[in-house]
Amino acid sequence: MKVLILYASITGNAKGMARILEQFFDHVGATVTVGTMQQTDAATLNDYDAIILSTYTWSGGTIPEEAEDFFGDLQSVDFSAGPLVFGVVGTGDPFYGEDYNTAPDLFTAALRASGAVRGATTVKIEQNATDADMPAFAQFTKQVMAKLKEVHGDA
Repeated sequence: MKVLILYASITGNAKGMARILEQFFDHVGATVTVGTMQQTDAATLNDYDAIILSTYTWSGGTIPEEAEDFFGDLQSVDFSAGPLVFGVVGTGDPFYGEDYNTAPDLFTAALRASGAVRGATTVKIEQNATDADMPAFAQFTKQVMAKLKEVHGDA
C-alpha cells in the first residue's frame, strides 16, 4: 500500500510526528513517502492509497499559513473514486484554549467533503511527541492499515 505523509510544521513538532508515523507505516510494510503540504499538489493524492496529514493549529484556531493553498485545493478534488483513505494527527499548545488543536478537525472535514474515507481516529498531542504518545500512533497506524485492507483488499 502506498502511503503519503504530509506535514506543516513551524516548530518541528508536526514534522516529528510525520517522521514517527513514517517509521510505524514502514514497519507494517507500507511504501511510504513523506513531504510538506506546501510543496504538494492535492491532485496528486489520488496516486496514493492513503494520505496522512500531520499539522499544527495556527493562531485563532486555523490551519497553518503555509498549508492554506493545499487546504483550498483539497476542496476541489474528488477522492471518492479511489477511494483515498486518510488520517490526521495534530499538535498544539493548550495555552490557546478553545483554539487548541483545531486544525486537524478542519482538515478532516475538507477530506471527508472531497470523498476521502476516514481511516483512523484523529490523534492530537500536546506539543512534541513523547514515548507516552507511541501507543496512540501505533493504534492510528493499525486503524489506517485495517481501513486500507477493507477498502482496497490485500493489493
